[in-house]
This record gives sequence, C-alpha cells and structure tokens, in this order.
Amino acid sequence: MSENHHQITADDARAALASIDAANKITVNSMRPPLWLILLCSVALGIKTTAMGLMINDNLWNSIQWGSYLVCCISIVSWIITLRIKGIMIKIADVNITKKGVISALLICTLLILSRVIYLQTESILFPCAAGILNALILASSLHFGQLSNANEKEGNNG
Repeated sequence: MSENHHQITADDARAALASIDAANKITVNSMRPPLWLILLCSVALGIKTTAMGLMINDNLWNSIQWGSYLVCCISIVSWIITLRIKGIMIKIADVNITKKGVISALLICTLLILSRVIYLQTESILFPCAAGILNALILASSLHFGQLSNANEKEGNNG
C-alpha cells in the first residue's frame, strides 16, 4: 500500500468538520421519531394515566388502558418498520440513558401512581385528568426535544 504524506490545510479541516456536522444533523433528524408518533404515544400515555386513576372495577376503564397500550405499540412498530424500509436499523434495547430521561421516567411513574392514590382518597376526577395531561406533556417534550438535546450535548463535547 502506498501512504499519502500530504498536509491538510486549516480550510480543508474546517470543510471536513462542517461536512461531518451536516451529516450528523441529517442522521439525528432521520432518527428522531416523527411528530405523529410523538403525539400519538403522548396522548395514549395521558389516556392511560387518566384511565388508571379512574379505574374502579369497571371494564370500560380497563379496556381504555389496554387500548392505549395497543395503539402505542402498533405506532412504535410501524415507525420501526418504516425506518428499516429506509435502511436504518434501530435497536430498542440499545438506548442512550440520560439524566433527563431518568427524571422524566420517574415523573411519569410518580404521576401514574399518584393519579390512582389521590383519586381513591378524594374521589375527585380532577387529579387523574391533570396527571394524564402532565404525563402526555412530559412524554411529548422528552421525545421531541430529548434526541435533539443529546445530539447538541455530544456536539458540545466534541468541539
């Protein structure tokens, strides 16, 4: 093999770094879940939280919970299939866990539990509905801004 011993100029290095940065942004945008998936999963979580809080030996609320699970699973599977058709292989188990993600997950779990506990103590439907809305907002913001902020943190560490 022959070795190339030519010097790279500063302009060439900047152009190469700009090209890598542009490719990185395209990759992040193609891997981020689409808005329809984010909204559908967020609404399903909100409905599930409300249904869990209001469930009292009633098959309707139980059916609503399982329906929201089903809608969320079908949506995620269709997104993964769409990515595979585009040639992007995604591993669900290989997830980058961040401090913001853990905090979001803890908030969602806390609201799920509190929606049920407070409803049983007060019998007011206000808190389960508010918890459902908050969980939907937390999940939507985590899914929409989480991937982008992870890419920005990595970009800041490299620069």
